[in-house]
Amino acid sequence: MKKLFFTINVIITLAICSVYLSGCSLVTTLLRDEKVEVMDFNQPLELKKPVQPVKKNPSILFIGNSFTYYHELPSVFLELSVSGGFEPDIYDLTAGSYRLQMFADENDEVGSQVYDALKNYKWDYVVLQEQSRIPAMAPEDLMYPAARTLDTMIHQANGETVFFMTWAYKEGDSYEVFGKEHTNTREEMQTKLAQGYIKIADELDSMLVPAGIAFIRCASQHPDIELWDEDLNHSSPAGTYLTACVFYASLFGQSPAGLAYTAEVNAQTAAILQRLPRKRF
Repeated sequence: MKKLFFTINVIITLAICSVYLSGCSLVTTLLRDEKVEVMDFNQPLELKKPVQPVKKNPSILFIGNSFTYYHELPSVFLELSVSGGFEPDIYDLTAGSYRLQMFADENDEVGSQVYDALKNYKWDYVVLQEQSRIPAMAPEDLMYPAARTLDTMIHQANGETVFFMTWAYKEGDSYEVFGKEHTNTREEMQTKLAQGYIKIADELDSMLVPAGIAFIRCASQHPDIELWDEDLNHSSPAGTYLTACVFYASLFGQSPAGLAYTAEVNAQTAAILQRLPRKRF
């Protein structure tokens, strides 16, 4: 697995503090307590498809935090791709708890590396992964401006923007703003995450890898497969492998069913996970 410059794994606590609450629209968004109408996770999604014929050796840059580097997702995806006859050139720029806003900041330590990578290298795909809560909380304020900035830079690097829709926490989410508790079930959180990602992908006409929806489908159909790690937030080895399978189907337009590479997952479980992504997700 190749790193572009170096990977910084730092833990930065995401706090809802005065820095982020300076705008009235953001305060209003975080304080309102709207009922979430849970989406139908089995309903096919109309997602942008990869250009055909698919390139056999695409250059791919992953930009994200621990939800990308946990259990080495880029490496698992690389090995799965090779198993399917592809030879992608994969790099990653990741840092713990980072947000797209930081990656889009040229004065940030890792953000400066992102700028260098997008200004001085050409990419076929650049994967953008937002912090695990933001797309479900206040994407209009905290995610979309940075996503638009990065998307412009990606197109200038002749690349295709790919949004990586992450998964809801296993037990759902709860957070407090100004003393008010906000709670969402797993399905409610995933619905909000999906809506946050789908909206910006549609706006920018970008590709979207719906790993979070695959998690919900798998948890419903195969509850015996543990997709979450012990912290109940990050992916387990099986969850990482499922995510790699969704990336494979999304970027190459093919099912990963039958591929020999199974990472840290037993063959029977891997076969189930390989069949979950569909051509029309």
